[in-house]
Amino acid sequence: MPEDACPSDFGLEALEEIMSCMDSGKVLVIFAGYNEAMQRVISSNEGFSRRVTNIFKFEDLSCEELANVLHIKMKNQAEDNLLHGFKLHSSCSVDVIAELIERVTTEKQRMKMNGGLVDIMLNNAKGNLDLRLSDDCADRDELLTIKLEDFEAALRILPQ
Repeated sequence: MPEDACPSDFGLEALEEIMSCMDSGKVLVIFAGYNEAMQRVISSNEGFSRRVTNIFKFEDLSCEELANVLHIKMKNQAEDNLLHGFKLHSSCSVDVIAELIERVTTEKQRMKMNGGLVDIMLNNAKGNLDLRLSDDCADRDELLTIKLEDFEAALRILPQ
């Protein structure tokens, strides 16, 4: 065990077990993660690095791609999704959401959160919608429509 390893750190032990499965040739193992973290994992064990035969690196999503993902998620909601039944206001076009993301977020935030930014935006926007509407709002359409101002508020509370 390396000197700086914690006795409760089972990462290397887990890699050994994964490698034994990879050696059988009967199992396909897919590892996914951010480039730097995955590179540390792969290089942590010489035997592991030679067993990983294909590496695919994906570029971070652009603001327009993030806006497209947001629209896709809103259109394809599962019934158990917290946003099921909600819709976007007509002012929330892909172009407008992309411009908002570009204007309000930093490149560092977008790189760190990547596609996860969309889920945070949607959850925070729904939270803002809940706060924005009064308890006596009886208009069902109003209760279920996320507006641009909700996304603006959602992005203002992102961690720096």
